[in-house]
Amino acid sequence: MAEVVVVGGGIAGLTAAYKVRQAGHAVRVLEAQAFPGGNVRTIARDGFRMEIGPHSFMGSSECVWRLTGELALEHMAEPARSASRNRYIYRSGRLHPLPMSAWSYLRTPLLSWRAKARVAFEPFIPGGAAERETAWEFFSRRFGTEAATYIMSPFVSGIYAGDLTQLGARAAFAKFWQFEKDSGSMICGAMKYMRAKRRRLAREGIAPRRGLFSFKGGLGLITESLAQTLDGCVHTRSRVESMRYSGGRILVKADGQQCLGDAAILAAPPQSAAAILAEALPGALDTLHRIPMAPVALVHWTSTLPPGRFPSGFGFLVPRLYDLKVLGTIFASQLFSGRAPADKALFSSFFGGTQNPHAADLPDSELEDLVWREHEQILHLPVGRPETLQILRYRGAIPQLLPDHPERIAHLMQEAGRLPGLYLAGNYLTGVGIEHAVESGFQAAERCLRFLHSRRESSHEQ
Repeated sequence: MAEVVVVGGGIAGLTAAYKVRQAGHAVRVLEAQAFPGGNVRTIARDGFRMEIGPHSFMGSSECVWRLTGELALEHMAEPARSASRNRYIYRSGRLHPLPMSAWSYLRTPLLSWRAKARVAFEPFIPGGAAERETAWEFFSRRFGTEAATYIMSPFVSGIYAGDLTQLGARAAFAKFWQFEKDSGSMICGAMKYMRAKRRRLAREGIAPRRGLFSFKGGLGLITESLAQTLDGCVHTRSRVESMRYSGGRILVKADGQQCLGDAAILAAPPQSAAAILAEALPGALDTLHRIPMAPVALVHWTSTLPPGRFPSGFGFLVPRLYDLKVLGTIFASQLFSGRAPADKALFSSFFGGTQNPHAADLPDSELEDLVWREHEQILHLPVGRPETLQILRYRGAIPQLLPDHPERIAHLMQEAGRLPGLYLAGNYLTGVGIEHAVESGFQAAERCLRFLHSRRESSHEQ
């Protein structure tokens, strides 16, 4: 039985550790924070349940469902309420529902008639997927400037807290980019992909799931379950300082103490990973340091207004054209049950991002004032001074996947190969969603297990 050291107790690291232990090996998870789970964790306070990071996952996230099934949590999965289908975008002083049907698309004032026609013409626009194209160049080329400005730009703010003109289309929106590359049209490629996926799921006897999902009690249930399954293997408040190759094993130094592993999985954010690998893999440092991280402040708040006074929906996003600092707000208590007392509404507002990083560092009092003033302006409601439930700040919250990101990651993986038995996981590798983090954990564990198996076979042959 080999021992594997996993650095980082977020969902990627916990998933990797779980799979390695499931294969019969010993694991040791070293997590710098006081609690495992990373940014997938739920806080309970005064009848509210607040997510410290993502609020949901897509029903199409097959790797998340795979993990959910293995942890026997399927009965705890909860689909979002029907209100979640209503999503709003701020334009010209008011919120406009994002059209979700052909009829609502024709009627929406969110886009001009010229812009609507340009979007509908997308299948006839010649394909031209370029590897170094920015997300702005890609979406404006496919759908026109207006749709890119008022739909895709706020969409990017909601996912990456980033800038369309900086993110890479191939890196940050790989599936969309591939649709055009394969079919010459993003819309036609998406339809082709969905047909093929439905046929594959039917062959495998899997019912497709649509919409958003969480768990009863909060998204943190999945990381709590992983940590419980790894009971005794997760060591919190263990800040890893370095790792290096020593005598055929990997020596990990944490808080002045050392431990040896037959292999290691590094599931830490890029900057932390750079500090840990500074001695062993200096060739990886430049790549890790050149992955920008968007700063974000997350404000959970409630209002004195009754829940019924607010629009029904998932929440709203704000294009970066207006003199507003809020990136967007999730109507959290409308999405899933048990998120707030019956007479209260829970909101989660995001500030900062790459286009206004200083907003993430504003004092609590200024953020509270912004929540009040900007939501009264956006919602046209007397929101009043909100009751702030929690303010969370992340100096490096969300990786920004630039146009050359795939090449950077390929180089990083090549450098990691210089340290036999080292494998990387995390949402900075291929995407920022929970599904990407979980998938990276699965993949790192599989590579690690293949390495351990091959080394064991080699020792038996000698």
